[in-house]
Amino acid sequence: MSQSTLASTAGRFHSLREQLNNGDGLPFLNLLSRPLVEIACRRCGHLWRERIYTPWITLGLFLSQVLSDDHSCDDTIDRLQKVRYDQQLPAVGTATGSYCEARQRLPEAVLWDLVRQTGRVIDQGAKDSWRFRGRAVKIVDGSTVTMPDTPENQAAYPQSKSQAPRLGFPIARLLVVFSLAVGTVLETALGPYRGKQTGELALLRQIVDQFQPGDIVLADRCFCSYWVIAELQRRGVDVVVRLHQGRTADFRLGRRLGREDHLVD
Repeated sequence: MSQSTLASTAGRFHSLREQLNNGDGLPFLNLLSRPLVEIACRRCGHLWRERIYTPWITLGLFLSQVLSDDHSCDDTIDRLQKVRYDQQLPAVGTATGSYCEARQRLPEAVLWDLVRQTGRVIDQGAKDSWRFRGRAVKIVDGSTVTMPDTPENQAAYPQSKSQAPRLGFPIARLLVVFSLAVGTVLETALGPYRGKQTGELALLRQIVDQFQPGDIVLADRCFCSYWVIAELQRRGVDVVVRLHQGRTADFRLGRRLGREDHLVD
């Protein structure tokens, strides 16, 4: 991918973010419909409360708050006030307590479900010309995230052993599968940074069922393992990975097909 393409893509992303941030009202209420959020709540077993701060309204407010310049709850309530005024609905109280409580009640599982569902719907609508010979290419990649240093977070996501106690932050390992065609997230897995079965390969085992026959998995050399290749090929999925740095390739063996093109069994 050329540098100019990367720059133009980043420019479009920031432009869209500015539109969502500077637009009037609550734009995410139009992007995430009420029925879509209701279905996600039912799938996650979350009770829908029919009041001012429904899960749909709360989520729309929260996403706008994340993108806003000051991230304050007061600014978020002001946005809601304007929307209700435009719709000729009664004003809500200016205190932020009710909104904060509603946000606390919204389970993380609902947010994850919406990320997966919207990402998959967008990917399914991709043109065949955006795919590799009509086949879906799914990129697998891992990263880490830190979080507030609370006892609850430390118990679930211990900090790195290289950090002295009480001088580091809890760390979680995140694995993401996203579409090469449209860039949306298709599946995610989250786990502790350290401990048994906490690596990226362990997280991949948790979500391997989401790969379908005909898919192509593109990943870095961390995923160059016999289990990954064998399990995905068993499912009818092709794999493209770099050779792991701990393994050697003897190109005197096998068959040379052309420049930088070699076939080895």
